[in-house]
Amino acid sequence: MTYSIDFRRRALELKEKLNLTYSEAAHRLGVGPASLARWNKELEPQKHRNKPPTKINTDHLLKD
Repeated sequence: MTYSIDFRRRALELKEKLNLTYSEAAHRLGVGPASLARWNKELEPQKHRNKPPTKINTDHLLKD
């Protein structure tokens, strides 16, 4: 799930304004603390993956 840039910005502002840790702010907002730390480094969401797609077994895919 991708959160809007506005939500990310407000989440970081709330953390700073209330002087919360990443864990405390994440708990209040219902997101992971790693997400908040990552947003602090780069607010914009990534447009691509940095790893190759997962290989799916064709037989299992056909059964599904």
